[in-house]
Amino acid sequence: MTFTSDELILALISLVRDTNPAMLRQEADGFTVDFEAIAAKPAPTADDRLLLKMRAALDGASETAPLALALEAAEAARLAATLVRLETLHAWPADVLVMSRALRARLGSAG
Repeated sequence: MTFTSDELILALISLVRDTNPAMLRQEADGFTVDFEAIAAKPAPTADDRLLLKMRAALDGASETAPLALALEAAEAARLAATLVRLETLHAWPADVLVMSRALRARLGSAG
């Protein structure tokens, strides 16, 4: 499946917020995601493996080139469910909500 960098960042941050919000680190110009704890786990969970897969896709990516990420059906379903849950918990800007819904539709057809 291909993603824009914005879509993949939205999916990554959504999964982090749903599974381990302590990974988000506030910085002066925004935030970063601390992957050290899950990267060092001897037995990472399915969510940890998905987060690391997403991180690898984002590493070295350009903002304009589409990003390819091979997702298993369960991973696509997990991301779609996470987006649904966070859409209902938080008021998102209209453009982010449109992106999330479009991404969910694509994830549903990818599974």
